[in-house]
Amino acid sequence: MRRFILIIGFALLAVGLAVGSASTATSKASYVVFSDLSVTAAGGGATIQTELEGSFDANAKTASGSGEYESAAIGDGVFSLTRLVAFQFYGCGYFEDINLGDPTLCGGRVLFAVHFTPDAGAPFDGTIEINCQIHGASNQPPPGTSEGIKINTRSVNFNKHVTGDNVFIQT
Repeated sequence: MRRFILIIGFALLAVGLAVGSASTATSKASYVVFSDLSVTAAGGGATIQTELEGSFDANAKTASGSGEYESAAIGDGVFSLTRLVAFQFYGCGYFEDINLGDPTLCGGRVLFAVHFTPDAGAPFDGTIEINCQIHGASNQPPPGTSEGIKINTRSVNFNKHVTGDNVFIQT
């Protein structure tokens, strides 16, 4: 019985250490967000290309900024960030355990409400999720996350990162 309790104790310790190493920090700061040309795919194979520049305040839950999009599935046009929905902060200064030498370069997962204005047709709303894999010295991005953008709008859910780099710069 003691051996069984000891094994359970070690197993719980191992799980606690694994969960602790994947933890994220918190932040109530303001950030500028940049996304280079990104390509995101939907389950049916449709793609969307986006670029954006904006800012958000994690404490006030506000966002502003704009970008452009191109997609055979939903058309081409521009969009504007209307508000911050959620922000999960990963930390600043490190990428794949390499010190970037700039503590203002940060990462995380941010979800924005967005208003799309197509070149043709009626405007519509959706969300954009931006994931940046920069992190702090003592933590990592959660397992299963990857650098890129996801867009959910109209009846198309572009949820597979294909290409693109993002960065949050703490202001």
